[in-house]
Amino acid sequence: MKQKLFLILAVVILVGSFPLASAYGQDGSDIPQVVNLPDQIAEGRDVTITVSNKPPADLAEQLTLWEEQVARFEAMYPNVHIEGLELDYDPTAFIAMIAGNQLPTLFQTYFTEPEKFISQGAVADLTSFFEESGIAEAYNPNVLAIATYDGKLYGIPTFAYSLGIGYNIGMLEAAGYDAPPATWDELAEMAVALTDKDNNVAGFAFINDGTGASGWHYTNIAYGFGAMPDDIIKPNGDGTYTATFGEGATVDALQYVHDLRWTYDVLPGASLDWTNITDALVSDRAAMVIYAGDQFSFMKSNFPDADLNKYGYAPVPAGPNGRVALTGGNLWMINGSASADEQEAAFYFLTWRELDPAEFEQTTITRYETGQFVGQPVLPLYVGDYQTKREEFEAQYTVLPVENYQLFNDAVKAGEVTLQAEPPAAAQDYYSELGVLVSEILSSEGADPATRLAEVAEEFQLFVLD
Repeated sequence: MKQKLFLILAVVILVGSFPLASAYGQDGSDIPQVVNLPDQIAEGRDVTITVSNKPPADLAEQLTLWEEQVARFEAMYPNVHIEGLELDYDPTAFIAMIAGNQLPTLFQTYFTEPEKFISQGAVADLTSFFEESGIAEAYNPNVLAIATYDGKLYGIPTFAYSLGIGYNIGMLEAAGYDAPPATWDELAEMAVALTDKDNNVAGFAFINDGTGASGWHYTNIAYGFGAMPDDIIKPNGDGTYTATFGEGATVDALQYVHDLRWTYDVLPGASLDWTNITDALVSDRAAMVIYAGDQFSFMKSNFPDADLNKYGYAPVPAGPNGRVALTGGNLWMINGSASADEQEAAFYFLTWRELDPAEFEQTTITRYETGQFVGQPVLPLYVGDYQTKREEFEAQYTVLPVENYQLFNDAVKAGEVTLQAEPPAAAQDYYSELGVLVSEILSSEGADPATRLAEVAEEFQLFVLD
C-alpha cells in the first residue's frame, strides 16, 4: 500500500461563553464562506442521487432536519433529486455492495476504511471537485491525508474524535479523589476504591460485549501501553500486511485487562455495549469509563434526564510513552461507478450541508433546540478563521459545561496527548477478532493473554491478511 492512513491532529479549542443568539443568523459570528458553489449542477440536466444515513422514522426530529436540508438544496438546484437511504455503514455489507455494484451514490464510512474502497476502484477521485470548490484550504491537512491516496483525494471528512476517560465527578470526590487518574496504574488503584460490588458499582468499565467495539476499546489501552499502529498491523511496503499484535505492548495491555477482571475485580459483571456503557455511567453503576467525546451527545439524546453537570472528561491515562489516545472518525465517499453528473451533485450536496455557514448555523440551532447538540470534546476538522468562527458560534449552545472537559482540552492543546491513528488495514476485522478475545479473557481466569494473543495473530494473518 502506497498510502499510510495516519491521523496526527492538532487541536485548538476555544474556551468561553457567548450570549445566546436572539435569532438565527443574528449572532455576528461571521463564519466565512469556504465553498464555491456552482451556478448549475450537471449543467441543468436532471440528476438523481442516493444518499446513505437517512434517519429512520423513529428519530423524528433528526429526520425532519434531514428532509428540510434536502428540500433547501433541491430548491437551490431544482434539477437535482436526492433519495435518502436508511443505511448505516457496515463493513461486511458494503464489501458485498462493491461486488454487486450497489453502493449508494454518496455514503458514509469510517477513517479505517478508505483504502479498502480505493484499492478496488470503487470510489470516485474527488480531487478536481476539491480544487473547483476551494474547500481544501479550509481543512486540517492531516485530516485530509486520511482520504488521500497517491496524491488524490477520495473522501470528505466530517468528524474526528479521540478516546478519553469519562467519569462521575461526584463519585470520585466521595472516594477522596480531586482528579481523574494520571496513569493506567493509578486508574486500577482508583478503580478498586470506587468499586462497590454490594451495590453493583464498578470502578471502571469499557465496552466488553465481544464485538468490534470491545476490540476498539482494547486497542486504546494497547496504545497506552506503548503499541504503535505498526505493532498491530504492519504494512510491508508492497501492498501486503503482517499481523504484529501477537507480542510486545499489546500483550501487556491484554494482561492489564485480565488483571482488571481477575486481580483488581473492578469491572462490571454485565455485558456492556455502546448504549449500556452510557447507561452504566448515567445510573451511577460505573465511576469511570473509556469514552469518545461525541458520546455525550448520545447521552443527552438517549438519556434526556441525565444531568450533564455530573460528568467529566479527561485525556487517557499515561503509559510508558505518555498519554497516547486512539483517534478515528467518519468521512463520506462517492461511488466511482456513478455518472459525472451524479458525482458532482453528491459532492456539492455534502459540502454545502457540512460547510455552508448558514446551513451549519441552522443545523446547530435545530440540534440545540431538539436536545441533540450538547457541545463536546471532539477534534477540529478545519483550520484558520473558519474553524475559530465555527467554535465561537457553537460555544453559545453548549450544554455540557466546558470546565468539565477542560483537562482534556488543556492536555491536547499543550501537546501532552499523542493522537494515534487506527491500524492501517483491515482495522474493523481486527477489532472484531480482538473483541472476541477480550470477551474470552474476561470470562476465563485461566486464559493466558500472551498465548492466546499470539494464536489469534497467527490466525488473523492466515485468514484475513493473506
